[in-house]
Amino acid sequence: MKKLFISCPMKGRTNENIKKSMDKMHKIAEIIFDQQLEVIDSFIEGNIPETNNQSVYYLGESIKKLSEADYFIGIGYSEYFAGCEIEYLVAKKYGIPSTTVNIYELMPDVVKLKRKNRRYRTK
Repeated sequence: MKKLFISCPMKGRTNENIKKSMDKMHKIAEIIFDQQLEVIDSFIEGNIPETNNQSVYYLGESIKKLSEADYFIGIGYSEYFAGCEIEYLVAKKYGIPSTTVNIYELMPDVVKLKRKNRRYRTK
């Protein structure tokens, strides 16, 4: 079975909301790519080393997992979620068939979080 990498905003979100988003994105990807897809577990937990920039650590681990993907679904370009944008660019640059979803329609909790907490700005 082909493998799907799901790039989904995680920082500041509940595990329940992350799982809901990923389930929806999985279903969308199977429709778009017209086949059943096995999801690569991109949720990183466990013994995470203390670093100066843990976001970069998480991104590096995600890109390792992205290397296993046959397909990619994510949010594309994002002013607020740099990691998701970078994962999308990696998938595109390395020829992984990709699609994106509208964050405003699919993840209302992210939109609320984004408006409430401007610390996600990357610019």
